[in-house]
Amino acid sequence: MPTAQIIPFAEWRPDMPALSQWAREALNVVPAEESYRPLNALAGVSSALGSACQGAAWFRAPANLVKMFAGDSSKLYLLSGTTWNDVSRTSVGAYAPGGDGQWRFAQFGNLAIAVNGIDAPQKFDLAVGSNFTALGGTPPFGPPPVGTYITTVRDFLLMGNIGSTPQRIQWSGLNNAEIWGSIAANLADFQDLPDGGNVTGLLGGEIGLVFQETSVRRLSYEGSPTVFRIDKIANDLGCSVPGSVAGVLDLAFFLHKSGFHMVQGGQSLQAIGRGKVDRTFWAEFDETNQFRCSSAIDPVRGLYVFAYPANGSGGVPSRLLIYNWRSGRWSRAQVNCELLFGGVSQQGYTLDQLDAFGTLDTLPYSLDSSYWTGTVSLLLFGFDTNHMSGSFSGSTLPATVETAEFSPSQGTRAVVRGCRPLIDGGSPQIQLGARETQQAAVTYGPPVGLTPAGLAPVLQSGRYFRVRATMNGGDSWSNLQGIDDLDARPAGAQ
Repeated sequence: MPTAQIIPFAEWRPDMPALSQWAREALNVVPAEESYRPLNALAGVSSALGSACQGAAWFRAPANLVKMFAGDSSKLYLLSGTTWNDVSRTSVGAYAPGGDGQWRFAQFGNLAIAVNGIDAPQKFDLAVGSNFTALGGTPPFGPPPVGTYITTVRDFLLMGNIGSTPQRIQWSGLNNAEIWGSIAANLADFQDLPDGGNVTGLLGGEIGLVFQETSVRRLSYEGSPTVFRIDKIANDLGCSVPGSVAGVLDLAFFLHKSGFHMVQGGQSLQAIGRGKVDRTFWAEFDETNQFRCSSAIDPVRGLYVFAYPANGSGGVPSRLLIYNWRSGRWSRAQVNCELLFGGVSQQGYTLDQLDAFGTLDTLPYSLDSSYWTGTVSLLLFGFDTNHMSGSFSGSTLPATVETAEFSPSQGTRAVVRGCRPLIDGGSPQIQLGARETQQAAVTYGPPVGLTPAGLAPVLQSGRYFRVRATMNGGDSWSNLQGIDDLDARPAGAQ
């Protein structure tokens, strides 16, 4: 008789042995607390940049407006509606971050500031600006440093990996992004970090985090004369891939050679990929193109998302790893994108204005998407391989999940004749995988749809089984939970 016990689509831990409580696949889905939810396609709706995007960010401007910036190998852009307008400096010439360089942005009051480690830092006045100009150095103080990384810590602008001194961090004067040097009266200063290697990332807020190749340090404001207390919170553990650094609330995420890690509260570290995804990631990561990696936060769904090039992808980021920090679960996706970043949707559209995006059948986002409504919504954004930006609000991607491997007859042979998928929409296709020994490969039967009663009439014999569910792209569904009503009996029984 069928059993009513629920067998969940288990947590995806590809680093674990096959006969464990973990699943081997969770593709193109978002991990939730007790299920998997859909991942929507990246739908580029903007005009294209001149070349591949090498950095992007959004900032709150005066009058409660939002401004979104991006940079490529020679220009800086401002988004107006769906058009990326060139707002590069009008003198000195094109920027030169190089094909492997990155633009990084920070907000300081009404200034959006961009750095790439090669050109002089650039500023854009969020209130009245029309083009970027060089960030100044208020006389008689020196010019700003040429930083590779940038953030805001309390009332200071902080840069790291400075020119020919890659282990240096340097901060501006108090409440002034254009006072630089070692100025006791204004608290501007710098620090060459004595060990830990090059600076590979910065995160700001009430405290600052400095990521180095083999160290993580915390900056805490103390005032004159020290300005910042600098404490090492990780030794022989740092950020190996600069594009992996992302932060939200009191959490910070980064990738080290040993795997993915999370810092909480500026002090405690957790290895979030160990025994889960670390080995699988490093086996398929195209490390020669690590400069193409990027990461972003989806604060609404509680996700850290990391994009990277896989071996054989020609250097194009073609994989996403998705971590839900609320549930501690991972999933993966196959998506080609140039860059991930946290974006925001604010501009509203009328029905007449939707004509520019195609017909109702070809709109990149559903009509109820926050992209169209004009409400301010924090969204996961990206640039596709055509250099066009958009959010992950397109059609649902084709998805695949699995149960963990199970033995319904406790190690003896069994026949499985059906199950009931706990899936709340779409047209799922169900496959039953089976094998006789742990040395054998899993053999999957043909995919089957559901009967009018909601059952999947699969049929296989073996000792070890797993159930795979596949959803079509564009299907409408909310949760992939697992299976129940498993019809399994000992082999030879009637």
